[in-house]
Amino acid sequence: MSAKNISLNGKLAATFAALILIFVAVSAFVYSKATASASASAEQEKSELLVNQIDDALQAMLEQAVNLRGFILFRSDSTYGDVFANRERMLKAIAAAKQTAAGEPQLVEMIDGMQKAADLYFHELAEPQTKARKETDMPIAEVVKIGVNATKGQLDGFRQASAKIKATAREKSNALAAIRADANSHLKTTLIAGGIVASLAAAMLAWLMSRIIVRPVVGMTAAMDRLAGGQNDIEVPAVERGDEIGRMAQSVLVFKQAAIEKLRLAGETDRMRDDAERQRRAGDEQKAREEGEIRYAIDALAGGLAELANGDMAGRLQTPFASQYDSLRNDFNHAVEKLQAALQSVGRNASAINAGAGEIRSAADDLAHRTEQQAAAVEETAAALEEVTTTVRDSAKRAEDVGNLVERARLGAEKSGEVVRKAVSAMQQIEKSSGEISNIIGVIDDIAFQTNLLALNAGVEAARAGDAGKGFAVVAQEVRELAQRSAKAAKEIKALITTSGEQVVAGVGLVGETGKALEVIVSEVQEINHHVSAIVTATREQSIGLQEINTAVNNMDQGTQQNAAMVEEQTAASHALAQEANALEELLRQFKLGQVAPAPRASVAGTNARPVASPAHALTRTVAKAFGGRQASAAATVQEEWTEF
Repeated sequence: MSAKNISLNGKLAATFAALILIFVAVSAFVYSKATASASASAEQEKSELLVNQIDDALQAMLEQAVNLRGFILFRSDSTYGDVFANRERMLKAIAAAKQTAAGEPQLVEMIDGMQKAADLYFHELAEPQTKARKETDMPIAEVVKIGVNATKGQLDGFRQASAKIKATAREKSNALAAIRADANSHLKTTLIAGGIVASLAAAMLAWLMSRIIVRPVVGMTAAMDRLAGGQNDIEVPAVERGDEIGRMAQSVLVFKQAAIEKLRLAGETDRMRDDAERQRRAGDEQKAREEGEIRYAIDALAGGLAELANGDMAGRLQTPFASQYDSLRNDFNHAVEKLQAALQSVGRNASAINAGAGEIRSAADDLAHRTEQQAAAVEETAAALEEVTTTVRDSAKRAEDVGNLVERARLGAEKSGEVVRKAVSAMQQIEKSSGEISNIIGVIDDIAFQTNLLALNAGVEAARAGDAGKGFAVVAQEVRELAQRSAKAAKEIKALITTSGEQVVAGVGLVGETGKALEVIVSEVQEINHHVSAIVTATREQSIGLQEINTAVNNMDQGTQQNAAMVEEQTAASHALAQEANALEELLRQFKLGQVAPAPRASVAGTNARPVASPAHALTRTVAKAFGGRQASAAATVQEEWTEF
């Protein structure tokens, strides 16, 4: 099969298949080398992790031995806890190392040997020695001998096993590093060579595609450009090909034949255009006639609306429109008739509203004047009574404050007397405790003396022991110095307690005298409290009476002010209503409505209402009664005056 007859899809598929095969081969080789490098890197990291875990176990084992020696020498709780903490740390490190070395029996066997040596060292040496040192008073020399023979060489065996494991792991790590370096080298070489081969193959395939596909397409494009420019005598290339380019050439031949056919049909199109022009002119004439009818109807409606805008409600459209538009004329005439009737009715109502608004305005002005005078009188009365009430309330509050202060002073004096009695008892107890503390200080002094003697004997024994007892000699010297400082401090404390006891005796006498003085003060404060309570009760009764009167007057004042505000609003509304009625009449005078029947005048009831005098005199009588103790009568009087108002 010739390459010209293969489809473009086939050519492109073959080209890309060749490129894909090249890239797949290179990628497979690169993947194998990358996998080998990654595997070697993972194994190397595993070996390094194993070395770190073995180092951690060895360090924990050594720290366990150091802490054991420290506990045997100093017997401290911190070193005791560190022995077992490092034991747990070592076991965790060995367990982690076993997990890391899983799959390598030789390394696992060596790690098991390390754990056996560590277990033997702990159970035969560390645990018995710490137990003997913590729970018994066995001498240090005997504690050190426990388990020495059974564990001899175990610590060195632990070190040697760890060193052997680390050496094996490092050898494996070095070998894996060499494997990874070799894989990386092959990987770089493969990438370079594969890139060169792929580039050459891509260039060769691009040249072949250009020759097989691009050149024929360029020739086809030139032929199509000439055909689009109107040259119908062109020769279409690649007609003999069996691929998509050949089918494109066949399509171009069809376009060529269509262009020739188009020239033939152009003449017939011109004739059809002339017929359409004649039909368009006939339609324009019909449209012009319809537009004339519409324009006449619009002009007539505009004239009628202009008369309506000038206020002429009697104008009508008499000339009929075209049959399809005559309903607009009838609707306009009917609407004007309805509007004329509505405006005539509005005019009659506006005259009636204007007459009634004048009467309402006159009555509202009179009511507002009387309400303002009455509100001013009530406001002055409320202000004066508020000042009196405030003065009495302040007096009552201050009297109550004085009573509270006297009561608190009495309670404080009584509590002070009780506190003084408790202070006397406490000082007596302190005096007794001082004697007991002096006895305890004597015992501490004796203990310090005995400790000094024991430390001196321990120093002598340590000197006899020679070099082996130097450490104990230092400890004995420190204990001796501590005993001397304890004895000196005990003597100083004893002297201070003796002085404190003498001062406590003097304080007991002074506190007793203070208690007698406070008893006299308490009796006098109680008498003052009795008199102040009577004053507070009388003042509170006066304040309650004035408060009730003040509440009633405030209610009267609020009601009067609200009535005055409502009257002002009503007056303003009546004035506004009169102005709106006048404006409405002026507006209706602009229209020609014919004769309108006058509306009846409205009458306002209640314009002869009798004003009521101010209740200030009655309030004065109420205040006098309140100070006489008749609160209920005052409240009833205020209620009667408010009802009258």
